[in-house]
Amino acid sequence: MIKINKFLAASVVTLSLAACDLAPYSSIAVYANQAAKVVCDERYWVAARSGPGTEYELEHKLSNGKDITILEQTTGADGKVWYKAKYNLAANNEECVSYIRSDFVSAGTGTAASDNAQTGDASADTGNADAIQQNNEEQLALATASGAYATGTITGGNVYVRNAAGTSGTTKVVSLNWNHQVDIIGETKVNGVVWYNVKGTLNGKAFMGWTISTYIKVTYNNSGDNTDFVTAMKNAGFPDSYIPNLTALHNKFPNWTFEAVNTGLNWDTVIKNESRNGLNVVSKTADDSKKSTAVGAYDWATNTWTEYEKGWVSANSAYIAYIMDPRNFLDETNIFQFQSLAYSANDNLSGVNAILKGTFMEGTKKYSTESINYANTFLDVAKNTGVSAYHLASRVKQEQGTNGTSPLISGTYSGYKGYYNFFNFNAYGKTKQDIYKNGLYFAKQQGWNTRVKSIQGGAEKIGKNYINKGQNTLYFEKFNVVNNCPYYSHQYMTNVTAALTEGQSVAKGYSDKNQAFTFRIPVYDNMPSSAVGFNKAGDTNNYLQSLSISGVTLTPSFNGATTSYSAVVSNSISSVVVSANPVSANSGITGTGSYSLTVGNNAIKINCKSQSGDTRTYTININRQASAANNTNNNNNTINSSVSISSSKYKIDTYVTGVEPNVSSDVIKKNISVSAGSIKILNSSGVENNGIVGTGNKIAVYDPNGNLVKTVDIVIFGDVNGDGKVTIKDIMLTNRNILKKISLNGEYLEAADVNKDGKVTIKDIMLINNSILGKSKLTQ
Repeated sequence: MIKINKFLAASVVTLSLAACDLAPYSSIAVYANQAAKVVCDERYWVAARSGPGTEYELEHKLSNGKDITILEQTTGADGKVWYKAKYNLAANNEECVSYIRSDFVSAGTGTAASDNAQTGDASADTGNADAIQQNNEEQLALATASGAYATGTITGGNVYVRNAAGTSGTTKVVSLNWNHQVDIIGETKVNGVVWYNVKGTLNGKAFMGWTISTYIKVTYNNSGDNTDFVTAMKNAGFPDSYIPNLTALHNKFPNWTFEAVNTGLNWDTVIKNESRNGLNVVSKTADDSKKSTAVGAYDWATNTWTEYEKGWVSANSAYIAYIMDPRNFLDETNIFQFQSLAYSANDNLSGVNAILKGTFMEGTKKYSTESINYANTFLDVAKNTGVSAYHLASRVKQEQGTNGTSPLISGTYSGYKGYYNFFNFNAYGKTKQDIYKNGLYFAKQQGWNTRVKSIQGGAEKIGKNYINKGQNTLYFEKFNVVNNCPYYSHQYMTNVTAALTEGQSVAKGYSDKNQAFTFRIPVYDNMPSSAVGFNKAGDTNNYLQSLSISGVTLTPSFNGATTSYSAVVSNSISSVVVSANPVSANSGITGTGSYSLTVGNNAIKINCKSQSGDTRTYTININRQASAANNTNNNNNTINSSVSISSSKYKIDTYVTGVEPNVSSDVIKKNISVSAGSIKILNSSGVENNGIVGTGNKIAVYDPNGNLVKTVDIVIFGDVNGDGKVTIKDIMLTNRNILKKISLNGEYLEAADVNKDGKVTIKDIMLINNSILGKSKLTQ
């Protein structure tokens, strides 16, 4: 892709999001103009290319669930079925046509059942797949020991163990879920993706087989004398909890260097700041437990999330903490998000050549205007700019594909002959022509009239924007905890997993990892003693949508966020039926049904348990009054023989009236007498109000034992919105009620009828208006 949405991937200053290395779905016969969807794990993207094959230019990166229309199908040179499809970009609704591997398209139904939750064969077309030697290294074991060399912890649900590595031609042995531990006894690659040979027990029975690396956290077992290395790591500033996995990596890759970057930042402070709404996002199709339920990011009442970009919502703070904790990712693949992007003396020609192998940049190339050895050029430019040669080579390969067919680097595009833009700076537009022209216009402005100048100039910009400011790893580009400009800003990517998945993509691009890589790994103050886990799965909503008792009024009125309610029933009501419905269909409810009532207080609890296992408890305290002989309820406000309220200032009837605007609760309580027991002023949510009283507040009457026996709503005429004041807002609400745009009810409708003629008309608006202007005073 030439122009990349910042929510989904990095564009001009960092690698693109890790590609969708997932198991292919069954190819489906399709016909022209058939509706379909992109199918991909939420952490990845699917490549849309200019032609049917990975050798063609990457045009766009499509996320899971993206709607497309299939125009035709063809077979590429790779022998795979490709769909020519049209789709609209989220950013500007531009219609585009590109080629997409059929493996990642669900046609007709709009959904596709994956082989399993782990979905792991990386034969898929990806931006990174260009770097993978697609030589089908079937069953070429990289390590096969009789004993376990590592422990694996499953990090997903319904993750399959198979009788052989890969999904093609294999059968399922068992299905494992979150936190199940297995021994890792070997590993292999299938189409460039690691599969682990595991053994363990399930329900008391032993099993052995292969599972994909995508959904397993690896903790390496260490052997031999590592005293010197451990001491060096402690002296470097790594906490003890980092060292076991670093030691294992050192044993396997002795040329690797690990640097502790002490941020000096408090861990909890970091997570709090990174959890601001919209700063870190996940796909709308992600597991619900990964999505934020913070105020503003989520509506508990409707079970909906705020989209900060179409299809992307705020990430849950617990998930952010999991992703940001380096200790979760100290293995030979995920550690590459910490690879230094700054030039190092360890950068060498063989390493760059390994990255460029099989691409248009392999070896020395002779063009009509210049001859260039790309590997040497990247190394020379890296020394000049301070940017890693490995990073530059990987970046250009990602941007231009294996064949390098984009007009942006051809040097022959009409009007811009002899100009080159290897890093696709400023390459954007509604059409391909616009994209090429804008990118090449930028190159011409920069004077990039040779390939070397384009690579040199692009590297300078990459270094200036991030790397030479200390944000010199994918992790630090995503999470700015090193560049106080200020911290938590100047973060290029918003997808919370961008650094992780791009690092995975980079790791897969190295055919030889036994190079002298440097990894800069952050350390925070006051971190948890062990790695932060994230084990929840499923819908987290445990709110009720409704809660009611047949024929009984709850106080306060139901609100899903309020968990405590009360009600008063007469002695004649000896039983009630409690009903409730959850907001989410995935939640379970207990505690509803029929209840017998004793005289006095009856506490009823209703539990709403979310799919993820969190329970919210709602409590209803029902006070059943004593027998009729001791219980009257008339206009004298005698609630029972021991409790009565009266007032010489206010009228207490169906409503409490006579209260002036801008009066505090203390004033009202002083003007109400209670024969026994006590009263409180409650706001419309049922919480005690110690401030200004408004329409919709209630006088709650309690007996000497503290049991609620009655509530009476307060009406302040003219205060239609319930804030205790009479303002233009009240006129607006009254007018909207007259125009039937809203429907005022109960005490609020009563408050709008300021002339007390039983109707709400323009006359009431005029009286409210005169009151605001000081021309007259409303009669309370």
